[in-house]
Amino acid sequence: MDNADAGAGATLIFPAVDQSALDYLTAAQHRGEKTICAASVKSDLIASNGADLLHLPSIYAEDFIDCFMALVQSRPVRRLYSPVSSVYDFMQRFINTHRLNIEMVGQSPIRQQVQQHRQLMGRASRLLSFVGLCAAGLPHLSLIEVAGVLRQVSLIYGESNDDKLAAIMGIAPTVVAGDVIEIGSLMGRSAFVLSYLAMKYNIGPLLTVDPWGRDQAIQTDSTQSFQALVDDWDFSVLSEGFYVNMVPFNRGQHAHLQLPSIDGFKEYAKQHSFSSPSAEPVNFSGRISLIHIDGNHDFARVQEDCVHWLTLLTPGAWLILDDYIWAHGDGPYRIGNQLLIDRAEDIALSFVCGKALFIQFNNSVDAK
Repeated sequence: MDNADAGAGATLIFPAVDQSALDYLTAAQHRGEKTICAASVKSDLIASNGADLLHLPSIYAEDFIDCFMALVQSRPVRRLYSPVSSVYDFMQRFINTHRLNIEMVGQSPIRQQVQQHRQLMGRASRLLSFVGLCAAGLPHLSLIEVAGVLRQVSLIYGESNDDKLAAIMGIAPTVVAGDVIEIGSLMGRSAFVLSYLAMKYNIGPLLTVDPWGRDQAIQTDSTQSFQALVDDWDFSVLSEGFYVNMVPFNRGQHAHLQLPSIDGFKEYAKQHSFSSPSAEPVNFSGRISLIHIDGNHDFARVQEDCVHWLTLLTPGAWLILDDYIWAHGDGPYRIGNQLLIDRAEDIALSFVCGKALFIQFNNSVDAK
């Protein structure tokens, strides 16, 4: 949709040919920003979003200057967004040379990449010492590896923050051999990290359990307004997105059970082989070395998760109980405190990081 004529002050997106251009166009439409799309070649990507695409010659063409000047004289162009570095640099010089009243949007894509990388390495550097602390003296991920994990998970929707991810990366060298379990995966942010770490430290296969269903997702202990958020999700997108996000570590050592937690437990307890997303068999030992519980946070559901799954922990196993500190309810907090008190003699180590409670057990436990 070309909405540039509705008043003065439009942003020209040029060349509007790639995903970056489409992302800018979509965001601009949402905030009511007037846009004009132009390119030297046809773009079905832009057309798929309902936008008109004007033709401008290549910046190297002899008639580019005349065509561009004709465009800005007939259209109210006040800003220019260019996702291509060579075009950005050319247009910045062109605008200055011709004293045009047009502002370049953002930085050059090259400078933007450099800045983003430096920011990423800064995040990784800040977390590295904590990763080493959690590793308890064992060899741990390098700065580059921590940055690599952060970079990949930044592409996956989820609420696991840097501190929690750093703690997971840190304890990974201390995890004994066994099965890695995740209850509640959403779109795979933490599952991706667990899969990478299981491979890196040769821990064992990963089993994720998530029904991706509305009824199981509603947190009845929370406020009505929070419960209503469940209707924003398209659960088919969740499941499909999860598998897409897990592709880079599709190493034949991950299986998913699209079941409620209790049903997933029953399947896991009675059989030790499931199909991976690529239909390869994944063999499990039936002994859990690390479990991340991040399913429904209602007290009864968290209690049910712990009562069943924690009975299969191997000595030295880790529990990560997500949202122990949570603004929308206290199910994980109450269950976590119950475990800390009732099983104190079975606990080797516990700490809270990134809203999650981390517990390493000496022995398998039975939550009451």
